[in-house]
Amino acid sequence: MQHRIRQAGLLDSNEVGRLFNEYRMFYNQNADIEAARQYIRERMEGHESVILVAETDAESDHGTDESNVMSLSKGLICTGFVQLYPSFSSVSMGPVWVLNDLYVHPDYRQQGIAKKLLQAAKQLASERGVLRISLSTELSNKQAQALYESEGYAQDTKFMYYELNV
Repeated sequence: MQHRIRQAGLLDSNEVGRLFNEYRMFYNQNADIEAARQYIRERMEGHESVILVAETDAESDHGTDESNVMSLSKGLICTGFVQLYPSFSSVSMGPVWVLNDLYVHPDYRQQGIAKKLLQAAKQLASERGVLRISLSTELSNKQAQALYESEGYAQDTKFMYYELNV
């Protein structure tokens, strides 16, 4: 099965929104497919994030319930996505991206899709002059940590991060 990575466009917002809804449910949020689709559509319309999607040929897939996956166009299935938020570094005086969301549909995991999405994000960032990509993951998510480290991400040892809910 061949997986292709490309930048998502507005026409992909429904399918990416469906995956985004599943991603949020993975993090114990209530399902809300319409709100998820609207959120993704707004990010795309406002050029507030960069979203890459993984897609594969539906014909090459075996054993997957097609009602559980998204059809991007005739013969293609959306299997995962990564969402990057542009920001800036004052100290470095340049653009940075925050990799906020990475998700692969459960039927397509362990096939290297997440790795390909990370590699594509790195390539696109390099092409666009982005200085670095930062991300965070749950302390208990050892599988994701191993993936990030295998792709060259390093745990920050210089700064402590804080949050304030408002």
